[in-house]
Amino acid sequence: MNPARRDPRALILIGVGVVWLIAQSGFVPGAAASGLGFYWPLLIIGLGVDLLGWKRPWRVPYTAIAAALVLLGVALFPTPNAVGVPTRFSEPVGAATAATVDLALGDAVTNVTSVADSASLLTADTQGWRHAVFDVAHTNPERIRVSPEAGGRAPVLTFRPNRWRIGLDTAVPLTLAVDMGSGRADLDLRDVTLSALTVEGGSGDLKAVLPAAAARYRVGIHGGSGASDVRIAPGAAVDLVLNAGSGRTGVTFGEFGSARVTVRSGSGPVVIDVPSEAAVRLLVTSDGSGPLRLGRFLKRQAGSGETGLWASGPAAAATPSIDITVERAGSGPITVR
Repeated sequence: MNPARRDPRALILIGVGVVWLIAQSGFVPGAAASGLGFYWPLLIIGLGVDLLGWKRPWRVPYTAIAAALVLLGVALFPTPNAVGVPTRFSEPVGAATAATVDLALGDAVTNVTSVADSASLLTADTQGWRHAVFDVAHTNPERIRVSPEAGGRAPVLTFRPNRWRIGLDTAVPLTLAVDMGSGRADLDLRDVTLSALTVEGGSGDLKAVLPAAAARYRVGIHGGSGASDVRIAPGAAVDLVLNAGSGRTGVTFGEFGSARVTVRSGSGPVVIDVPSEAAVRLLVTSDGSGPLRLGRFLKRQAGSGETGLWASGPAAAATPSIDITVERAGSGPITVR
């Protein structure tokens, strides 16, 4: 038998790798995960002592002793600060009749939804090694900015990412700006009174659900390398500008809505899904190197090649409910289906 297979250090390293993967996947409680992140250098020390060939007490490898000390430290001396102390913030509605909210996400994994407390304009529950900074200006409209603190370095072997949970008021009209970073973001805005939304893409993925507001609102998606998936509620009236990047950009429209869409594509694919009953008009003024893929319901009305005018019918060409203009086509495919 191969002697390496009988070396208990190999089994220890395998076990450490398994525990590490489980911790990274989120199944280990926060305090235990932070303890693993703090005490893991003991395993390196134990392995080094074993390699020096020092006499082993009770014939037990020093790596095994180090593993036991790591588990003992996690159990008896947890270090929750290794993943950050939770920070909670709440800004009351007060006399605000409108508000501008800027979210600079950085590397935080972020969930944005409607606030449960009707007396709060914005609530935040953040956790991680990098603290969030809250700046409030009591102007008209009120301005709130949430951003990561400047500087700082992530702890070695951080098992938990920075996590933000943001709640927004549902009654006060909001102008929301989201600056994506490397963390993914999930924006559930279906119950928010949205005046405008701007997203600056990064390397993190974006998922957004937009509301069916009483008034028409503006949305600008400036894509990065991360994927963007935007879903618009049935009945919404939206002016949407898509500046796609290298990541996939997908937009799905709900039924009975109205939309004016401007597309400037990049190297990533752009996919627009429209309801089957919608009156759709598509005007392509720029012919890029990427292919144009259209559903059979769109019939050419004018033009040639991959530029021109398409519509789902004569009435749609005159009065469309979803009016799409491709101002700049890039190397990525554009699909309307």
